[in-house]
Amino acid sequence: MTEACPANLELVIALPLGVVANQLRRIETDLRFLNIKALTYANERENGDLAAKIAGGLEKINEALELIRRLVADIEANTQPTSASQPGTSSRDPASRRSFTDRDD
Repeated sequence: MTEACPANLELVIALPLGVVANQLRRIETDLRFLNIKALTYANERENGDLAAKIAGGLEKINEALELIRRLVADIEANTQPTSASQPGTSSRDPASRRSFTDRDD
């Protein structure tokens, strides 16, 4: 198998990852704004409707985040040298499913 040209790797992998990272930052900003709105709404209204109205959307976001965590772990594992086949390098391994802040290494 021939080695890929560094320019091709940049175009095929590195640049798209940068775009995704920027999109995630924008999503984080949107979520912060929504959090402020939700807090304001919850303080103005003394009913329990807010949690019920947004629960479905929050559950979908949490599911998407878990899938993203697994995919990021897979990308990390796939980009490590082949000699790094150690426990915890595959997303199928429970240790790699923990969030980055929960990992010991």
